[in-house]
Amino acid sequence: MKLSSFSLQEEVHLLRQMKDMLSKDLEETQGGCSADVLSATELRVQLAQKEQELDRAKEALQAMKSDRKRLKAEKADLVNQMQQLYATLESREEQLRDFIRNYEQHRKESEDAVKALAKEKDLLEREKWDLRRQTKEATEHTGMLRSQLDLKENRIKELEAELAMAKQSLATLTKDVPKRHSLAMPTEAVVNGNNQEWVMQADLPLTAAIRQSQQTLYVHTGHPADRQVAAVRVSPCHSRQPSIISDASAVEGDRSSTPSDINSPRHRTHSLCNVRAAHHRTPQSNQDLEEAKRKKKKEKMGLGSLSRVFARGKQRKSLDPGLFDDSDSLSSPTRHSLSLSDGSEDQLDRLQQVELARMTPMSQWRAGTVQAWLEVVMAMPMYIRSCSENVKSGKVLLGLTDEDLELGLGVSSLMHRRKLRLAIEDYRDAENGRGLSKAADMDHHWVAKAWLSDVGLPQYSQAFHTHLVDGRMLNSLTRRDLERHLNITKKFHQVSLLLGIELLHLLSFDKEALQARRIQCEHQNVDPLVWTSHRVMKWIRDIDLKEFAEGLLNSGVHGAVMVLDPTFNTDAMATALGIPGNKHMVRRHLVEEMKTLIGPASGRDLSCHGSYGSLPREVRDHTPPRGEGSPIRGYTSIEVTNV
Repeated sequence: MKLSSFSLQEEVHLLRQMKDMLSKDLEETQGGCSADVLSATELRVQLAQKEQELDRAKEALQAMKSDRKRLKAEKADLVNQMQQLYATLESREEQLRDFIRNYEQHRKESEDAVKALAKEKDLLEREKWDLRRQTKEATEHTGMLRSQLDLKENRIKELEAELAMAKQSLATLTKDVPKRHSLAMPTEAVVNGNNQEWVMQADLPLTAAIRQSQQTLYVHTGHPADRQVAAVRVSPCHSRQPSIISDASAVEGDRSSTPSDINSPRHRTHSLCNVRAAHHRTPQSNQDLEEAKRKKKKEKMGLGSLSRVFARGKQRKSLDPGLFDDSDSLSSPTRHSLSLSDGSEDQLDRLQQVELARMTPMSQWRAGTVQAWLEVVMAMPMYIRSCSENVKSGKVLLGLTDEDLELGLGVSSLMHRRKLRLAIEDYRDAENGRGLSKAADMDHHWVAKAWLSDVGLPQYSQAFHTHLVDGRMLNSLTRRDLERHLNITKKFHQVSLLLGIELLHLLSFDKEALQARRIQCEHQNVDPLVWTSHRVMKWIRDIDLKEFAEGLLNSGVHGAVMVLDPTFNTDAMATALGIPGNKHMVRRHLVEEMKTLIGPASGRDLSCHGSYGSLPREVRDHTPPRGEGSPIRGYTSIEVTNV
């Protein structure tokens, strides 16, 4: 019952709520109808407005339709224009395709032409380098032939000069044979009394040229009296008193007959002078000379002594130092500057004094011999006057100090003083039985021209020539000397010169041995230690790098640098040749060639960079020992230190 009553109550409650809602809706509905009734007029007004709006909308629609038609017409025009533009664009594209096609064709033709020109250029380059190589070889061959021709001409002139002297001697002796025959024995006695060495030299025969000329004259003489005179000339009595030059030539023995010694300074210092003197004489001057010579010899034969040889030293005039130059350019004006105004007798006497200097110890020299040696052998005629006033013998010369050389002889140049000091000490060693050093054969002309050209630094020739740098001085040069006195500031050039000197020292300054080794490897890629700068350039051409070979001119790159300098690798060689860094194949080729040439000999890695240092110790350990107590051996600072 309770449940039913409770549900009934709920239903009653819901019904009441529904009643309230319905009543509210009824009230609202009645109020809305009144509002609608009241706004009917407004609805009419709104309807009129809507109709007006509808008319306006229709008008707008008509306008839009007209605009649409207009736009369609414009669209059609635009479509036509687009079609025209497309047609124009297609034509332009066709023209562009034709242009591109023509351009590609022309480009290919241009590339083909460029390739053809490049091939032609390469061919011309090869021909150019072949012509340069042929020109270089022809120049070298011409120079070699010219030097050989000069040597032969020099030898011919020497023989002609000796023949002329022999004829003069023969003419002089035939003038007064009885008087000479009577004075022969006293002369021999005086010679034996003065010096035993001169007796040995007087017993020697005449030179081959003089003997040949005498035999020729003897055979072709028609008159019996002439034959008797010729026989007297070659008799033993008169063979004891020939010219000093003939004796000196005979003392040389077999050595004087070799071509190398004929070209050496020791032989050419007197023979070249005879060549020049004989070359400039005319037939009339020869007759005058013979007459003057006969008169003087008649006056001197009564004395019967060789002391007269030393008595004319103070009255001599200085000869041109270039007269005795040991160089290849024998046709220079300096060589022909000797004139007859100096007196042919003084010239002959000067040559005799030079021969005495060669054949006798320095301690036995007289004043005239010292002056002739200073002027001719040392090429220092500027100090002759002071020497004649202060130095009267070779003993005095041996006792001179550096201060005496500067104050007494006026030798203000440090390099000139050093040259004199080294030469004096070399002669002192020769008196002790050691003999003159091989460096004595290298005069300053050979050093300034031949040696500097071999090491590839001919640009310093004038400085070496000015300071009279000879072989002895080369052995004493240091890096400081090169920079201070010779103005060589480039470090690599200093190293190049010092290594060139080290090579000479390894060979004991024997230039004949050096030349022999260079001749053996001239056409073979062996023994690069002795290669000259020109031989290195030839090797560069042989390994197909001829376009870079000219880069080694005046660079100082020679065989001793390649072998003895541990820092000189392929990078340094490529830099010297001027090979660009981006040419890796060329540099790699150079590495292989240098390893093949130098690698086994030097035992070092040529492709690695190394620190600068001194010469290899093993090289210095094999150098010849040096003497003691001599400045020429005292200048030992030849160690090379690259900077």
